[in-house]
Amino acid sequence: MKNRKTTLFVIFALLILSHTVNSQQKKEIIAYFPQWGIEHQPYYIKYIEATGAADKITILNYSFAEPGPDSTGKIVAKFMNTFYDYQQVYSTEMSIDGQADDPTQALRGHFNQLKKLKKRHPDLKVIISLGGWLGSVYFSDAALTEESREIFTESCIDIFIRGNLPIENGTGGQGITAGIFNGIDIDWEYPIRGGVQGIHHHENDNDNLTKLYALFREKLDAINPDLLLTAAVPAKADVEQIYNIKKDAQYLDWYMLMTYDFYGGWDRQTGHISNLLTNPKNALPASMDAAVRKFREDYGIPASKIIPGAAFYGRSWKDVEPNNNGFNQVGTNGPGMYEVGYNYYVDIMPLKKKGYKIYWDTFSMAETMYNPEEKIFWSYDETQSIALKIRYVDAYNLRGIMFWEISGDDTEGTLVNTIYTRQMPDVQYEKPEDANEEPTVSIKSPAVDTVITEGSDFILDVDTKDTDGTVLKVEFFVDGKTIGYDTKPPFSWVWFNTTSGEHIIRAVATDNNGASTISEPFRVIVK
Repeated sequence: MKNRKTTLFVIFALLILSHTVNSQQKKEIIAYFPQWGIEHQPYYIKYIEATGAADKITILNYSFAEPGPDSTGKIVAKFMNTFYDYQQVYSTEMSIDGQADDPTQALRGHFNQLKKLKKRHPDLKVIISLGGWLGSVYFSDAALTEESREIFTESCIDIFIRGNLPIENGTGGQGITAGIFNGIDIDWEYPIRGGVQGIHHHENDNDNLTKLYALFREKLDAINPDLLLTAAVPAKADVEQIYNIKKDAQYLDWYMLMTYDFYGGWDRQTGHISNLLTNPKNALPASMDAAVRKFREDYGIPASKIIPGAAFYGRSWKDVEPNNNGFNQVGTNGPGMYEVGYNYYVDIMPLKKKGYKIYWDTFSMAETMYNPEEKIFWSYDETQSIALKIRYVDAYNLRGIMFWEISGDDTEGTLVNTIYTRQMPDVQYEKPEDANEEPTVSIKSPAVDTVITEGSDFILDVDTKDTDGTVLKVEFFVDGKTIGYDTKPPFSWVWFNTTSGEHIIRAVATDNNGASTISEPFRVIVK
């Protein structure tokens, strides 16, 4: 047995450092809230507080309102479901404060609950998100002319910023929602081409959208310059062909990059839906990192205006053969609880106990699962991939992170807490009754004296062994400072945005009885 006293002294010193580095600059943590979530689990506004998320997220994007024709054919702001938005009578059990709605009150439904949520959490901002996949049909018409832009933007400002809700079924009125919404998010999917069946397009959609942003910015600033204007855009290679990314940035507080749905059941081949890094073996070069670098390097968008996304859901394929554990194999749209080929994170995790095997792609920093009996493959985000994503955001000083969507989290708020703490959930240790052999750990990548390029993202791999138990956790250190820990074998991590100079890398492995061992130091040079 090694010199336990010496080993633990070194580990203790390193762990003291690990608790001092989490004083990161505050980042935006943006959660999308689906108004239709009440139809599923159901998911109420109160759960944002019950899971602890209300004090961790900074912005809640309420999804969605949409452009649509009024009785005269003019394109104005429309509600997708006025009943859920502000007419439904919340019972005592549904309400955030346990107070049922009065059936005669002018503001009910989600909007009234948002008002209560903001009162209890005054630092939380709420933004109305316009469009989405199903709500973008009339965006082209809204942005088409100077007159149509004026009509549409004015209706959005009047309803969501001034708070003048249309009177319907005894609800609504002047100023009734004033103060609930702190800005507007434009989620046009997509200008020029693509999108849901029946969507309207025009060859000048991108230029018209720029003018729409400019008008929104002017109107919001006239009321309060602190009101936010943001845009959700796809993380596709051809994004510059359908948006004026560089030009539009001047009007926006930030871009939210939809760095998910890289693959899905619409593809005849399985793949990662939301991988952090690019796996050279993957058919598509898409990744969160690739999208961020494209916006920064090709479009010149500052880091302070970039917010990449995480997925609180997964997508499935069926009829997938077992080659390569189902990855990069032919398949068709698989099962899902609420729609074909789609499950929330909270519904995916129980599948691990139902014949599925878990696989970690070290190149992509993404997890998949495959059931060889049922030939079903799932791709999704989970605690390790999300912990790495927020650490990527910190390392490159991006504005923050967003996710689609909050009802996909579990009842403990595991994924939101992972973002907030930058850590995977910690492990529980057993109390050994007999002598316990310490685990062993060694760094297998990088090799000793490896030369690394400055500003790169370097993957760290280890070998671990425990003769009388199981290694539950490996924490990684660069120059004595933690860069995070992994609680899922095979243990690997990423050292993001490497800095020049000579550095020492170590890893600390902890077994199921709480015994820890530190690896031999590895020297690397960053040039």
